Amino acid sequence: MSNKIYYKAIMILSISVFCIGAMPEISYGNDFLHNKSIIAIDNQEETKQENKKPIDYNKMCWNLQALYKNDAEWEKDLKKFTKDIKELKNYTGKITKSKTHLDFALEIKERLDIKLNKLGGYVKLKKDISKNSYKYLAMDEKLDNVYRDYRMVCSGLELEVLKLSDKEFKEISSSKKIKSKYNRYLSSIRSSKDYYLDQTSENILADVSKITSLPGYIYELFRNMDKKTNLNPSEYSQALESFDRNERKSAYQNEFVSYNDNINTLAGLLVGQVNKNIFYSTQRGYESSLDMYLKSDGVNTKVYDRLIETVSDNTSSLHKYISLRKKALNLDKVYYYDMFVPIVDSVDNSIGYEKAQGIIYSALAPLGKEYSDIVYKAFNERWIDVYSKDEKVSGAYCLSVYDAHPYILLNYGSNLSSVSTLAHELGHGVYSYMSAKNQNYYNSNPSIFTHEVASTTNEALLYEVLIKNATNDKEKAYYITQYLDLIKDTVFIQTMYAEFEKIIHEMMENGEVLNTLVLDDTWGKLLQKYYGKDYELDQLAKVGWSRIPHFYNSFYVYKYATGCSAGVAFAQDILKNGSDNYISFLKKGSSDSPTNLLKKAGVDLTSTQPIENTINKFDELVKELETIIVK
Repeated sequence: MSNKIYYKAIMILSISVFCIGAMPEISYGNDFLHNKSIIAIDNQEETKQENKKPIDYNKMCWNLQALYKNDAEWEKDLKKFTKDIKELKNYTGKITKSKTHLDFALEIKERLDIKLNKLGGYVKLKKDISKNSYKYLAMDEKLDNVYRDYRMVCSGLELEVLKLSDKEFKEISSSKKIKSKYNRYLSSIRSSKDYYLDQTSENILADVSKITSLPGYIYELFRNMDKKTNLNPSEYSQALESFDRNERKSAYQNEFVSYNDNINTLAGLLVGQVNKNIFYSTQRGYESSLDMYLKSDGVNTKVYDRLIETVSDNTSSLHKYISLRKKALNLDKVYYYDMFVPIVDSVDNSIGYEKAQGIIYSALAPLGKEYSDIVYKAFNERWIDVYSKDEKVSGAYCLSVYDAHPYILLNYGSNLSSVSTLAHELGHGVYSYMSAKNQNYYNSNPSIFTHEVASTTNEALLYEVLIKNATNDKEKAYYITQYLDLIKDTVFIQTMYAEFEKIIHEMMENGEVLNTLVLDDTWGKLLQKYYGKDYELDQLAKVGWSRIPHFYNSFYVYKYATGCSAGVAFAQDILKNGSDNYISFLKKGSSDSPTNLLKKAGVDLTSTQPIENTINKFDELVKELETIIVK
């Protein structure tokens, strides 16, 4: 159990940020969709025609009517929610009197949690498309205040459940309804028995959360409102892919200097985040901050440690790819700003949203009609906010609202990375949607640990389909590089981030000093370790840690690496044996522990095998790419 059960959906951010559009029909057969998408990348005349079409921005933004018609309706619902908390509070001291009392209290709490999910979702989405609006910051603050009161009530009820002996708990939770709907929720409370405090202490921790959340809050303000750069996220991404090295370097320096100019403040914020984690893990009696966060995921810390060990033992695989990049681009050394430029000529040539849609339909066709129908709804019912705007936050994520549908934020850039990001976020969205349609609320919230599996399975399928259907070596080489970059960014680089988090938390837990110099030095050493001898570490690259928003959602990034490993495994199985097993996994939501759900579906992340297999796949792709390049 983490220190706070957030009502806000966790943002699923991508390194590259991109777009989608609508498709007029879904009644086409898979063969038609497949053929249309494969030719879409190469059809330059079609590209020109599509680019001439005026964009209807009203169709390319979220429709929030499924949540609230306007802000006034949200305010009204918040007031009602505040009053409804009293209904749950009436069960204080009574929740464990009988099965009936427990059942009624859980029904009320589930209804309130669903409403909280909706309230939080609306203000989050509004805030992220109006980042300079103090109105939505104020609404968010208002909801935070209500949430703290609600959390205190919930904490008191949970303590009553914890006070029961095992025999008493087994008896009171034995009804068929409680077992089917609330067993996972109640079991998660019982499993955290050793980490709950007395009611007074729990109330104090709830109160101080307003203070301990400040590092992440201030970082968000800096990143979205105060950071000054010449390029928006899409422009920066495109500049790093430029074949003009001076343009790449200039964009890199402009971006990194904006962080370096505030580096001591940013170091203070990250130190504050680490201190927060140590405070809560110590107060609750966890072995470490890592232990606290992974227990909330239902994951053993051995999974985290084995990931770092396995990837660290295989950094030579990434070194080979960096060396190939150096050779292909004819560079003396590879700098950070050389890491994103294609090492072979691009073949995507401005993929418009209609083409992106066709490619997605083709790539995900092996998942079946039920899956494709949900993707169609996402495209045509405005689940997606597509284009970058001045008032919109950077990045990409999927936010799920249980009694509505998922919402996806993108920042569109017209290339294959756009399509990959779209596939990734749709993976999150369809997973959430299938879970919600097949499970009650408490069994419909998949762990981020399994969520990242669903998103990277889609990306792996995308590249498998593109590579298989490449019409020449030029196309094939380009698609291989994109697949390589997926594995590089999600397995190798995210593991590097995970190792960085582990190091800095252990340093402070051991009483060592953490400041700007230490953070820079630690980051620099990890860059050299993971990128190898052909990578040149310049001083500015050492501040890279300050650009990672995920560090304020602590011990999160390792899930990208484990997710990619499982995703690659699922993609191979789907293409070979069909999608029934995988679709069944998606529909199970959070009805079991993450590792058990995956193990039942055929992927055992408690072993190193999926990670090793993914690295072997990476090695195969590097060899195949090198063969094409040297022809």
